[in-house]
Amino acid sequence: MAKNITSQKYEGVRSKELNNGDIAYYVRYTNKDGVRKEVKVGNKSDGWNEKRASLKRGELQNQCVDVVNKVLFEEVAQGFLELQKLHVKKKSFFSYRTSTSHLIDFLGRKEISSITLKDLNNMVKTLSESKAPKTINFILDFAKGVFNFAKKEYGIENKAIEEVKRFKVNNNRERFLSLKEVDILRKRVKDDEALRIFVELALCTGARLMGVMSIVKKDIDLQNGEVMINDFKNGSKYIAFLNSETREALKNRLPNIKDEDRVVPKGRRLIVETLSIVLNELFNDGITDRKQKVVIHTLRHTFASHLAIKGVPLQIIQKLLNHKDIKMTMRYAHLMPQSGKEYVEKLWH
Repeated sequence: MAKNITSQKYEGVRSKELNNGDIAYYVRYTNKDGVRKEVKVGNKSDGWNEKRASLKRGELQNQCVDVVNKVLFEEVAQGFLELQKLHVKKKSFFSYRTSTSHLIDFLGRKEISSITLKDLNNMVKTLSESKAPKTINFILDFAKGVFNFAKKEYGIENKAIEEVKRFKVNNNRERFLSLKEVDILRKRVKDDEALRIFVELALCTGARLMGVMSIVKKDIDLQNGEVMINDFKNGSKYIAFLNSETREALKNRLPNIKDEDRVVPKGRRLIVETLSIVLNELFNDGITDRKQKVVIHTLRHTFASHLAIKGVPLQIIQKLLNHKDIKMTMRYAHLMPQSGKEYVEKLWH
């Protein structure tokens, strides 16, 4: 059976071991119509090798320079994502796919050669309204990979991504809403069905933005008060639980949708935009310290923080957050009513 081998030295070159012992060489490039093509350039028996194939690929690329420069970011990003799928673990691929989705939302229809620092900074500014600094840095790192792929695979060089400043990540202080603030938020969104459903699901499950947005009707078991959460960051699914407030918010929505319909009736971008405005108006007026600003991800920290305040064991909080490492959950330990201090003080008395 013929075996395909991707060159480790030359971009866009692969070879195939033929049944007769010969080797065929192929190259990938973008043709004059802007379509990615793969063509056979020759066999080893005719004097072809990886280097010669790479030179031929360069000729084909140079013939189509004007067309190549018009390649859209979305095409390059999808190509880079497909390549990552071959080389990374399933858990990492879910994170890469989510990053691709965010990037395409902002840059997808732009020619990759024309993307500017201003375009990228505008994207970062919008993402910062709903994403943690660590998440934004991950998206930027993935974007850098896309731009590098554009240079190697398409011959397009754009260094704008190199100028975007990364966030300094510091998780020492995690902003969360007090019970009074939770009540204020609930009252503010109670007349907007989509926002109300999103907020209640986020507060009772602690799921991340994409986890909440991906919930469909069949994921919900009202009888047992359970909901299946798709954790794209960890590449896994887990069971979370519904409280009475969430059931009340869902009672008019669920009977009117199909099993495959999403429970939150608005798209991700609209939820992010409208809820970010609400959070800024309610909690962020005059706040300059980014760590103290309330964003959508704050709802996850609010869920976990109040579990800790009520004395829920860290192992249970870990399970409810779907943390793979207990170290991630330890950030909430200081909020627990029984830290152990009282036992130490009484130890020798």
